[in-house]
Parts: sequence; C-alpha cells; structure tokens
Amino acid sequence: MLDLALGISALIWFCVFVFPVYGFVAGRRDRAEHLKRAQGIVLSLTALLLLFDFTLGVMINEDAEMAELERLQSYRWWLIGAVAVSLGLAWAMFGLGQKKRAN
Repeated sequence: MLDLALGISALIWFCVFVFPVYGFVAGRRDRAEHLKRAQGIVLSLTALLLLFDFTLGVMINEDAEMAELERLQSYRWWLIGAVAVSLGLAWAMFGLGQKKRAN
C-alpha cells in the first residue's frame, strides 16, 4: 500500500507541472468543462493521497517502511501548496489562452 501511495504522489507531482500548460491549451480551445474535470481529478488524487497517508500511519509497523512513510509525510504541505498554486496558474493561463483566442 505504501508503493501505491508513492505512485499516487509521483502522479500528482507530474500533474502539478503539466496543469498550467493544460490550462492554456484549454483556454485556446475554449474548453472550461475539460479543465474543471481535470481539476476535480487532481483534487481527488490529492485527497486520496492524504487518506493513504493517515491510514498508513496506523498500519505500518516495520522500520524500513516507516522511514519511507515519514519521507512521504515530510513534504505533505509542499504538495498541497504546489497543487493550489498549479490550479491557480492553470486558471490564469486559461484566461490568457482565451484572450489569445479572441485576437
């Protein structure tokens, strides 16, 4: 289950870096509903990772896995902040893409 949490974490970080570009592309094509759907997926993955984080804190007993979990928990707030900034940038880029489309 820890491997699944680490995989979800990697997927979220990938989405954080790609999401602003996707916002611009969605703005150019005037696809706000696609951006809203993608935003919901990213937020759901983040909530799932936080649930795994709390659940694994109760379940793990081995020292090696506990070290991995502590590393995952150490950047929890960075992940939440990065998701928030990425979503904000995506919507800003969406507006910029719509302006480019209008010109």
